Amino acid sequence: MFIGTVNVKLSSSLKWEDRDIIEIALDFSKVKGATIIQCERETFQHGNFSGVIRSQSSEYCARMAALISGVPFRFLEKLPADDYDAVWQTVGAYVGKRNPQEFYDQFTAEDEDDDEEERADDKGGFTEPAETPEEK
Repeated sequence: MFIGTVNVKLSSSLKWEDRDIIEIALDFSKVKGATIIQCERETFQHGNFSGVIRSQSSEYCARMAALISGVPFRFLEKLPADDYDAVWQTVGAYVGKRNPQEFYDQFTAEDEDDDEEERADDKGGFTEPAETPEEK
């Protein structure tokens, strides 16, 4: 079982109350039985039954992220989609008994690879001219 902290960097600094948040520190050593019970209660209480498969429920995992990071759930709900995905899916890896640090490292490496491919393929929105068939 992974016991440690995974720091999820946000795409940009976000202000919440009196502080600027640039990363979410997911401290998995804080996960206890009470944490799991609270996440289940809050997820099901709001009528979301996708929490039955906890590792695949964005709400369940985001609620756990809030509890172990000290960042309010309301803040996580306001994150841009890519940042929210990075947070809840990293927790989902932990809930699914995988190493969340390895998952996050791979998750962010894939994003960097995609960005490099997009820059290499960027031709300003233009495509290459079609090849004309050879006449016989």
